[in-house]
Amino acid sequence: MITAGVEDKVSKRPAAYWRDLLFSRLLPALFFSIFLARQLLFVLGGLQSPRTVSDYLFLLQQCLALAYFTMLVVLYSVRLPKRGTDQRLGVVFIAFTGTFSVILAGFLPGGGRRDWLVLPADIIATIGLAYSVWGLAYLRRSFSIIPEARRLVTGGPYSLSRHPVYLGEVITAVGINLATAGWLGTLAIIYFIACELLRIRWEEGVLSRTFPGEYPEYARRVPRYAPNPLKARS
Repeated sequence: MITAGVEDKVSKRPAAYWRDLLFSRLLPALFFSIFLARQLLFVLGGLQSPRTVSDYLFLLQQCLALAYFTMLVVLYSVRLPKRGTDQRLGVVFIAFTGTFSVILAGFLPGGGRRDWLVLPADIIATIGLAYSVWGLAYLRRSFSIIPEARRLVTGGPYSLSRHPVYLGEVITAVGINLATAGWLGTLAIIYFIACELLRIRWEEGVLSRTFPGEYPEYARRVPRYAPNPLKARS
């Protein structure tokens, strides 16, 4: 009887439920699992014989990246149902191509290692990753690549700026590529930043429509881009 009841419940699920489960949860989680496995290998390799400050900084950076991708896999799997979204073709295209352009930047030809920039670049990337992980820890089950609204998050880093995950990702992208990117990689990073700015605008539109009584007041208090403690506390 219990088995029959479960089967009836599953069979009554609408097609939209299964599409959401497959395309909005399972496939993204599996995709980011690839990067999770890659970062795990980097961390294990970095544990072998760190000797210098740069070695330890690199290990910290890889641990933060591991935490970042672990959170993406988990959060995609358990996301809350969306309450608002913007799924126009151009919006979806910009969201996905912008996100992955930063990954592509490191593989583009024409770059070279600039040793005098390695340490500053590692410091910048580590700060960006730490800020992104902090943002994800507060965003939790509301994370999305496409502009969507699930709940309004206003605590932690979201009390300092309205888009801390995007800010952290931009800082990380600059740091990771600062010491090695050529002109093609630089163009990819510029494209990534432009896409992030567009995503911010579109996401704010979704949040304003979904939370008309709360988001305008939050937006009035908290800066859009860089943290401004004086404004955030006013």
